[in-house]
Amino acid sequence: MKLNLLLSILLIICFSCKNKSLKLNEKDLAQKILSEEDILAQKEELRLKREQELADSLAKLPKGFRFEAKREVDEKNPPIVIDIANRMDSIKEFKLSDVAQNIQYIKMQNLPDSGISNNMLYKYHMTDKYLVASNIYGIHLFTKNGKYQNTIIKNSWSGMKYEKKKDWINFYFSNFGAIAAGISVWSQGDNLYYRYQNTYTGQNYIMEVDCSKELVALNTTFEPENQRKIMGMGKLSVDLNHGHDRPFKARHPNGMNTFKRENYYDKINIFSPDKNTYLSQFNYGKDILQIFNTRGDTLSSFKKLEQLKNFKQKGFRMFDRGNSYELNGNYFFRTNYNDTIFKVIPPNIIQPKYVFHLGNHKVSIQDAMNSTFDLTGKIIPYEWADAKDYIFMSFIKDNNLCPKSKHDKSVKLHYAIYDKKNESLQFIKYNPTDYTVNVLQNDIDGGFSVWPKSYMINRKGEIMIALSGEDIKKKVSSDEFKNSTAPAVNKQKLTELAANCKNDDQVLMLVK
Repeated sequence: MKLNLLLSILLIICFSCKNKSLKLNEKDLAQKILSEEDILAQKEELRLKREQELADSLAKLPKGFRFEAKREVDEKNPPIVIDIANRMDSIKEFKLSDVAQNIQYIKMQNLPDSGISNNMLYKYHMTDKYLVASNIYGIHLFTKNGKYQNTIIKNSWSGMKYEKKKDWINFYFSNFGAIAAGISVWSQGDNLYYRYQNTYTGQNYIMEVDCSKELVALNTTFEPENQRKIMGMGKLSVDLNHGHDRPFKARHPNGMNTFKRENYYDKINIFSPDKNTYLSQFNYGKDILQIFNTRGDTLSSFKKLEQLKNFKQKGFRMFDRGNSYELNGNYFFRTNYNDTIFKVIPPNIIQPKYVFHLGNHKVSIQDAMNSTFDLTGKIIPYEWADAKDYIFMSFIKDNNLCPKSKHDKSVKLHYAIYDKKNESLQFIKYNPTDYTVNVLQNDIDGGFSVWPKSYMINRKGEIMIALSGEDIKKKVSSDEFKNSTAPAVNKQKLTELAANCKNDDQVLMLVK
């Protein structure tokens, strides 16, 4: 009797302690969430303060004033030199678990508008609280668990065709026309920005959408009496034509252009780092970047330090277009055949953030574009993805990257990972003439191998990968997946996801 009473008392004490622990954990969790929201709020408050200070400064300038363009090093955060020349022999086997801990799959709710094609994978972007998915058919807003919220814009175009099997986009200039948004979007907090164009009227805008507010359903009905009606959500932030509309006119009306989907997604031509300025980057010519105010006045212009001189080659090479990407509301870029990643600070500063030391492997733009110059032993930076703890990069070596050099395997692709914490660079053990890009074998759940893209790194530094239900079904039925030694419980989750997906479902793979 006494023993039973003692056991009952002990159980009550244990339950009470456990209940207190649960309450304490809930309190700690609530405090953590509140702290994260406070941090976001403080960052936004600081950003708005800086933005207003810049607005006040620009308002005092005389019309036509230009700032001196500066390449300025941040003394507190000097550029990181990545030593390529002396680290080529530092080779290590890498798997996905070496750079990530877990994987989350977010099944995106299907769009309610069945008139919008679902045959093309999304390019994803994250605001503070939302997921944004875009492709050539439009831009759509989702919650972070994939629940559909609204369509920001439904694109309308002619003279463009997506070939799913080849995964490329064809533009036919003879009948091209569009009332549509560009693929690239960016955000500050939960304010989303996108480029809107109407090629018939010549409208060319940067639009702003406050995603935190309730969005009214989009009215996409064309009105003949109101041809300048904006067919997308939000308010006009910048008129890129500044009142002088220019309807589209193809330079070669009977020609066409073809882009791989990945290459099309990788472009950022227009970007607004704040509400006072916007910038435009150039791949060719003497200028590499110009920064404008919202009236279209040039605030600063940056010249390319290395210029072509007396270049008369008709058959020239053009296999490096540089890099450009947005990260945490900032714009970063590298020009073609250059060795420096710059950060843009309006109205007139570019800061070198990363520099490649290539030593004798470096090639000038003059020689790189000269089709008769032997590139053996030369290295050109290629891909670049700046994630939370690591930078993923690849390099072209020994030849031009083109179908011919791939066919005869005379060009090599080398992949490397820079560890930010340890400030170390290691190349990945990999066959350099196997041109498969996803080099990190997935030993976390046995699923898709990974190689991140610069435009699919979210503001938390996580890797985002677009998949379809068909992709996932094929993966789990493959011998590679079945023979994978990844944990069985993780493999089972991916198998269950495949069973619950239709072929044309869109799925976001989030690598953390």
